[in-house]
Amino acid sequence: MSKFTDDMDDYLAGGIVPERSKDMDRAMLRLRDEVLNAMRKARADVAQMEATLLAYMDEHACDLVISDTEKLYVGQTKTTKSVDDQGILMAILEAGGGNLELLTTGDGGMLASQPWKAGAVRALIGDEKFSACFTVDVRIDVKTGKPARSVKVADSRF
Repeated sequence: MSKFTDDMDDYLAGGIVPERSKDMDRAMLRLRDEVLNAMRKARADVAQMEATLLAYMDEHACDLVISDTEKLYVGQTKTTKSVDDQGILMAILEAGGGNLELLTTGDGGMLASQPWKAGAVRALIGDEKFSACFTVDVRIDVKTGKPARSVKVADSRF
């Protein structure tokens, strides 16, 4: 990426945390920007590669064999979205004879994993009922066994 990134690689590889300064704060933000820009470019490259593959496979009416068990082929991309949640709920309850267990995410249930907007539900039902209905799991870092941490963005506009 840049000489700056190479310098930062030295810190990262050695596990050394540089001294805090305004210059280092700016350097960390520059590094973050460079990495995010690289990720955006990589996503654009993937999209371009996908378009190139589609054109190649369409032109030659072929699949591309990866191995004995895998191949690339051209298929339709489909997205299914509900358009009448109340109608779906009523149809499920009617067809299931009012069985509320059909409204679960487990075996025999009709809901996909985690369909609830946790913040909206908490605001509606309150903390006590929320705590009885939801669990909050802290992801554990496999290497350290401690809670995984990440850098988050806080924006006072929201």
